[in-house]
Amino acid sequence: MEIFNLPNECKIDKNIPKEMIYKNAEANEKLKRVFIDTVEKIRFMYLLNFSNSNIQNYINDKERFEEIDFIKIILREKGKENIISKLFHQLIPKSTVIILEFKNEILISVSNKKVDKERIILEEVFNSTWIDIENKILEDLEYKKLNSTNLKAFYEDIIEKVRIINLNKKLNYESNIESKNLELLEKLNKEIEELKTLRKKETQLNRITEIQTKLLKKIEERNKILRKE
Repeated sequence: MEIFNLPNECKIDKNIPKEMIYKNAEANEKLKRVFIDTVEKIRFMYLLNFSNSNIQNYINDKERFEEIDFIKIILREKGKENIISKLFHQLIPKSTVIILEFKNEILISVSNKKVDKERIILEEVFNSTWIDIENKILEDLEYKKLNSTNLKAFYEDIIEKVRIINLNKKLNYESNIESKNLELLEKLNKEIEELKTLRKKETQLNRITEIQTKLLKKIEERNKILRKE
């Protein structure tokens, strides 16, 4: 978890037996096989809370941010990372940062979740692309560069950084996208991809022309934002 450069006071560094995951997840044989074949090792690396960081808790009627767990999962092979990360987010009620590691690459997984009457409601999982461990983009995830207003702001800043990493990769954009433009650029990029798919499926020439006009307009709108950054 060196990429976050968390304080030593947060360090746990304990092994989590895979069998514990099977039991808590009540996993079927297929899911057990995914872990056996894919996961090499699971480590509970760091625990971040007020007492070891001085970052304030955030608690209201719907949300509790009192602790952030950092878990490293070393993989034998790629391909099942979405299944594995989603399962961990569903099992752990606290805010969790999962680092999946394969050789010299990592994938960062975070999520939005709520706990309702001891039931974990997983709203959305954000998985980064695979990133070379030496990539300088990871420097933006260093502990001291993240929002330390409270633990909610800290965790949401990590989510935002993951979304920016993914969008940079999709757009092949060398500079970091500004936070204020993130949601709009994500929306435009989704619309552009949908229009490309629609254009590919369309057979009528007049509809192809109409779709192409909309597509070029969206691309120009996206490029205009990027030029201003």
